[in-house]
Amino acid sequence: MGGGRQLHCGIGGRVTVGVCVLAVVVGCETMRQDIGEFSLGSTTPSEAARMMMDTTDPDNRRKGTVLIANSPFGGTDIYVSWYRDSVQSEPNPLVKAVCVSALGRHGTPDDAVPIALCLDDKQFQVRWEAAKALQRLHYPAVVPVLLATLRDDDEESDIRVASAIALGQYPQDRVFQALVAALDTMQLSINEAARRSLDTLTGEDHGLEPAPWLRWYNGVSNPFAGQKEYRYPTYHREESFLEKLAFWSSRSYEEPAIPTGLEQGGRRTYSDSDEVATDEGG
Repeated sequence: MGGGRQLHCGIGGRVTVGVCVLAVVVGCETMRQDIGEFSLGSTTPSEAARMMMDTTDPDNRRKGTVLIANSPFGGTDIYVSWYRDSVQSEPNPLVKAVCVSALGRHGTPDDAVPIALCLDDKQFQVRWEAAKALQRLHYPAVVPVLLATLRDDDEESDIRVASAIALGQYPQDRVFQALVAALDTMQLSINEAARRSLDTLTGEDHGLEPAPWLRWYNGVSNPFAGQKEYRYPTYHREESFLEKLAFWSSRSYEEPAIPTGLEQGGRRTYSDSDEVATDEGG
């Protein structure tokens, strides 16, 4: 994993310890009022919230976060604040990974910056969830760190693939060039992800070889004129035993959708001035 992918930004503190403590008290009470008490199943919403906020047991925090994030009420403000705080302060990498995933699902475009910082985490799972979360949030400031991740030959292929997919929502010349360069890597999964993103950005399909793409690019005045609508991919898996027990959190599979912060049909090409500073140029 490369060491030069840090994002520097001026975002202020989001959630204090006091707010987190308040969430423990208010969150469960709010759910009692809004949802009511359930008598079936082995895990109620209130119990899942207490698990999520259990400071003594990271396994409980991980399980509770998964249950809450995948519930119909997982995007309420109090839980989104909890995900934000945990992305920045959670010491356990598995818990942090599920919080990154939850924030990508329920957060706002501004949340892309702390998520992008997680692309420099030491733990694979955190970096992978960060790359996938950035597919769901549109925020041009994170383009340089996505480019650096895609170019990092020492990075795991799954993370480079997810980064290539996330870049498919940004019609920028440097993104085009980086995706074409990724066609020349020795890993087919990265090649294919880059080709799909190039197809989305341009409406063209010139295969897996860089040369045809560059010939086409050099012969057109606006390579993004035929841009297709970007929709983030969804990842399906079998329900876990814990999720099956939580009857109130019945799993419904998502369909690919437009990222938060990206206008439907929006095709603006962003300039370098729209980003926060990074250690590595774009």
